[in-house]
Amino acid sequence: MELVKIGIIHSPYKTKEEAPRQGADSEEVCYIEIFENYINGLKDIEESKYLIVLYWGHQSNRETLITKTPFSDVPKGVFACRSPNRPNPILFNIAELIARRGNVLVVKGLDAIDGSPVIDIKPYYERIDIPKGLREKI
Repeated sequence: MELVKIGIIHSPYKTKEEAPRQGADSEEVCYIEIFENYINGLKDIEESKYLIVLYWGHQSNRETLITKTPFSDVPKGVFACRSPNRPNPILFNIAELIARRGNVLVVKGLDAIDGSPVIDIKPYYERIDIPKGLREKI
């Protein structure tokens, strides 16, 4: 298996401690710089209001399997929570696309640390990204 970074995140968060617990809680503007050889993949991205941003937790602890969450004193397995510390720290946020400036996406809603490598970007579609059982309740 080989992952290729397609870009880099520029954010105001320089350390894990500065970053919000969840990107959804952030109003800070961040910039996703897409590398030159992947710019064609941005075609028509402006049609999406929200993006699923997959990125690599380059400061995550890959040895962690059990952790405490901010919601409980009971330790949980990393696959049962959203901890950035995990064997393969593939992290994600649903970010609001504010603008595209050439190869740079201006977004809100990221909790990524400055310099985080971008693995992939996908459009967020409420119709398919919210599980059917939850869609009916909204």
